[in-house]
Amino acid sequence: MGRVCLAFAGLVAAWLLVAAPAVAVDPANLPEPLPAPAPAPAPEPEAAQAGPRATPPGRAPGDVRRHVSDARVFSATSTCFYGPSIERGQARHLCVNQTRGKLIDTAASNLAADPGVARLRLSHRDLRAFADSLMRVSVADEEIRPVPDGTAVRLTLRAETPAEALESHLAAFAADGKLRAAALAETAKRDRLAAEARMAAVPFGADREFAAKGMENRMREDASFAARRVVPGMSMSQVKELMGDPAALKQAVIGPESYVCAGYGRIWVVFRDGLVSCLRTRLDYVDRYATDCHCAGNYTTILKND
Repeated sequence: MGRVCLAFAGLVAAWLLVAAPAVAVDPANLPEPLPAPAPAPAPEPEAAQAGPRATPPGRAPGDVRRHVSDARVFSATSTCFYGPSIERGQARHLCVNQTRGKLIDTAASNLAADPGVARLRLSHRDLRAFADSLMRVSVADEEIRPVPDGTAVRLTLRAETPAEALESHLAAFAADGKLRAAALAETAKRDRLAAEARMAAVPFGADREFAAKGMENRMREDASFAARRVVPGMSMSQVKELMGDPAALKQAVIGPESYVCAGYGRIWVVFRDGLVSCLRTRLDYVDRYATDCHCAGNYTTILKND
């Protein structure tokens, strides 16, 4: 019975809420409306990114043009040999003086073919002085080799003459007597130093020294090549095709066998009856054979053997 009363009371309360008149609200009591939000600023236009520059007509994209100098370039090389009384630094200085004289001659010969120079009909002496006054000289390559009986020097000098100012230099040289006289005096001094350097040098000494060094290098290369490629059992024609003609040749007959020893620099190829029997670094004399052309004796000198 209590539950029925409670349910009935709930229904009555709900009906009263629905049927109640709406309560009037005073407009003065309403809260003020919030101000309208400010309009968002318009986005600034992005800065235009720098794009690739337009390629000029006639040039491929990425093509880099370099300025090519019109300077004339000359070079001269000397090999100089000086005795033990001349120190290394002095030997180099003397060889520079000697090479500078050759460089002046090279530059003068080249400039003589220039139309502007040819029109002035300069004497050979004046032409050398003019060329000398223009040159910017530097050392391009050098090798100094002390040896027991002196010092060998091989030196290359390089020079440039400015082609763009040739006409103005030439006009000044021809018109200004003092300038020409100073250039002639300077070149005469260089020629004197070059002559003194030639007098101090041992004739052909440096050529022999550097030629011997080159021969030694070739001998070492030949020996290395032979050690790799020549093997026992190869015929003489096969070895000759690989190595060429030997620098030295020996022959021997030991009993029924014939031996031929072919020298290739620091290595000997020993043939027995026409075929390679061994390779050795030097021949070894054996008394019982009365020869050194064989594959016996000191085996530490033998690189390959059949």
